[in-house]
Amino acid sequence: MAEIPVIFCFDDRILTGAGVSILSLVETAAQDSTYDIRVLHPGLDPKAEAALASLVAGTRHRITFQHVPASRFDGVPRNKGSWTEIVYYRLLASELLPDCDKAIYSDVDVLFLKDMGEVFATDLSQHELAAVEAEGNSPDNIMHRHFPENPKDRIWFSGFLVMNLDLMRRNNAVARYFEVIETCRDRLKFFDLDVLNIATPSIASVPFDYVVLEDIYEMPEVTESKDYAYLRSVYTAKALDAARQDPAILHYAGRRGKPWHRRKIPGYYADVMARLPARLRRPTLRDLRKRWLSRKGRRQFPSRFADV
Repeated sequence: MAEIPVIFCFDDRILTGAGVSILSLVETAAQDSTYDIRVLHPGLDPKAEAALASLVAGTRHRITFQHVPASRFDGVPRNKGSWTEIVYYRLLASELLPDCDKAIYSDVDVLFLKDMGEVFATDLSQHELAAVEAEGNSPDNIMHRHFPENPKDRIWFSGFLVMNLDLMRRNNAVARYFEVIETCRDRLKFFDLDVLNIATPSIASVPFDYVVLEDIYEMPEVTESKDYAYLRSVYTAKALDAARQDPAILHYAGRRGKPWHRRKIPGYYADVMARLPARLRRPTLRDLRKRWLSRKGRRQFPSRFADV
C-alpha cells in the first residue's frame, strides 16, 4: 500500500476550502493509497483542528497539525488582500518534514476528483519539483512576470507540487528560496510561484489534469476562458479540453473567485461542503462580506453545466 504525504497550508480564514479539499482527497483515494496529511499553519482554533481531524476519523488516513510561526516570514513581500505569509509556507516543506523524502503539496481552493497515487509516482530522480505548466517564459508573458534570473523556457504553477524533499534538503533549497526573496523582493508578483520558478534548477511537468482551472472547466468552449490567453502558450485547445473532460483536480483560482464566497455555489462543490462538520461550514465575516458585498459574490458566469 502506498503512503502519500500531502501538505496543506492554511489558517482559520479558509476552513471551508480546506475542509472540502481534505474530504474530497480522502473520498477519492484508491484502495491501495493511504494519505498522511500534514497541515502547516500559523495558528488554528482547537475546535477547527478537531473538525478537520474528524474528516479522517475511522479511516486508514491520518492528519497531523504543525504550527509554523508567522514570524518566520517577517518582512517578506505580500499583498494587502488574501495573500498573507501563508503562501510562503510551502517553501519550508523540506525543512519541516524531515521524516519524508517525497510529498505532494496542494492549495486548499481545490476539489480532488481522482487518487493521487499515479502523480506521486512521478520520477523526480533529477528534479526537486514536478508541477503543472502555466505559461511560456518570455518578456511577452501575459499573466506571469518574466524574470531575467529565470532562464527556463516556461513557468509552472505552484498550487500543486510533487516535491523531492530529500534532494531539496541536499541542495539547500530553503536557503535558495530566501535568497531569491531578498534579491527579487520588490519585483515579486505571485510570491511563492515566482520564487519556486526562479530558484529551482529544473522542474518536471505533470499534466494539466492536476490544475484544471475552474474557468477552463466551466466555459462552454475552452477558448472562451480568460485563462486561455496565457495557457495557449503551452497547451493546445484540444489538450485543455481533454483535461477538463476527465480532471484529477479542479482549482478555483481566477476571475470566478472562491466557491464558498458565492451566493450560488456549483452543485458538485456544494455536495462536498454539505458533508463537512458544522464548524468547517461556518462562514467567517470575510466570507460573508465577499458573498454579499463583493462583485464576485454576486456575479454570474457562463457554464456548460445546467446546475451551476
